[in-house]
Parts: sequence; structure tokens; C-alpha cells
Amino acid sequence: MIKIAIITSKVLKLTFLTTGGKSFIISVPQPRADLTLAEAQTAMEMVIEKNIFNSPSGELATIRDIRVIDMTTNDLYDPPVA
Repeated sequence: MIKIAIITSKVLKLTFLTTGGKSFIISVPQPRADLTLAEAQTAMEMVIEKNIFNSPSGELATIRDIRVIDMTTNDLYDPPVA
């Protein structure tokens, strides 16, 4: 009998717009279930204010998008262990 492993996970994607007009994404695995929009916005504003990241297209300038993505993986096959 074949067992199918089902794995679920969440990722918080914080998308910024750089001074060069490109997107810069920070992914945070397994965000708190009770994370609020206000908390995410405050964290992103702090990242912009502190200027702690620099991308090839310039400094992080504004907030572009905030998403929590739910993922489900159905692991149908694993190779046999030698």
C-alpha cells in the first residue's frame, strides 16, 4: 500500500518597491496565525526606515504587497532507501 504524505505550510511574502522600480520580496516561513495587517505594515515600514536591505535595483522605497500563502504538497513518490 502506498502512503501519500500531505504537507501543509504557510509563507508570509512582503513585497517592496525599490528606488529602481523593481520588486524586492522577503519571505517569512510559518508566520503567526494571528498576524495582522497593521503588524506587517509596521514591520515593513521599519525595514524601509532602517534601510537594512539593499537590492541591485536600489534601496527599498515603498510597500507594494503583503500576502500569506497557504501551500499543500501531496508527496506521491519517494525513491527507495538504498
